[in-house]
Amino acid sequence: MLYSLPFPVAPRFPIADNHSARQNGRSEWWSMYTREKNSRMRLDVHELYKSKVIRFPSPGQCIYCGDKEAKLNNEHVIPYALAADMIIMDKSCCNTCQNIIQRYEQEVLRKQLGIFRAQVDAPSRTKKKDRMTHVDVQFVEVDDVGQFMRDLCIRRIPIDELPLAVHLWQSPMPRRLRSPLSLQLEQGKPWSFADREGLNALCSKVREETGANHVAYKSGQVSRLHYLRSLAKTAHAFAASQYGLDSFEPYLLDLILCRSDDVAEFVGDDPFEAPCEDTDNHTLQIFLGEAMGGEEQGLITARLQLYPTLGSPAHLVVVGKARIDIQMRLAGEI
Repeated sequence: MLYSLPFPVAPRFPIADNHSARQNGRSEWWSMYTREKNSRMRLDVHELYKSKVIRFPSPGQCIYCGDKEAKLNNEHVIPYALAADMIIMDKSCCNTCQNIIQRYEQEVLRKQLGIFRAQVDAPSRTKKKDRMTHVDVQFVEVDDVGQFMRDLCIRRIPIDELPLAVHLWQSPMPRRLRSPLSLQLEQGKPWSFADREGLNALCSKVREETGANHVAYKSGQVSRLHYLRSLAKTAHAFAASQYGLDSFEPYLLDLILCRSDDVAEFVGDDPFEAPCEDTDNHTLQIFLGEAMGGEEQGLITARLQLYPTLGSPAHLVVVGKARIDIQMRLAGEI
């Protein structure tokens, strides 16, 4: 469980200081990577528009398990709850794979991002009249470093009065692209953004009523495994839609289908500057790239960033290895 605190207890990446956030991300493991592996990355920028639906034809098989005989469903490359019907690949996911993916994807979209999505009016299949209007908030007392001490009270708060808060996960680069790290560093840690002014006002009322020294409230929970697995699914589906399923050797299928829990091998963060600075309040910014030269020649990676205007972590996912000349495919030559 994560707590929203009205006072800082650890370095954060605030919305007003994106430059510092990027500098804080340049840790020693990145320095080792740049010294040891001298490869270049060619990026293909794919622009997404909320008002435009992009459809891709069926590949004739499930893009996750390869089944060509099963009934296939249309696949939302980016989950509906983040981008509505923005990118759809027709008849590309079988029922079995869909059921596996939905279990962890819905955990992320509902438990981790549910309240935040309601606050920012994100896409939802729930009818307007049935959507969340209030949240039961558990207030707690914490010590000087933000550790839980005791429960205080529960208050029912209108969703439009609740301070904006979102909880994600930050990690080192994927293991496939860096030198070894200790298990603790490789695990990464939760990342949070919160409206500190609104949070302080809300907690101050409870502090006055209870006499507690430091008050916080339970505002979300992040499953590292579910969250990073969901990123892997989106990255694979996006690469398949843009480049074609036959264009690369996939690395992520065991993660996506829950046959492996080793997310750190292929999923992590990108600590450097975004390839494009124009965020325009996007829900999601996504790029595809191919390593050119060096020992990582031909690796296809996806860079994903949820809610980039909040200074959130930019995630890097190693999708697979190119089997064809990607640029010729994009040019329609093969």
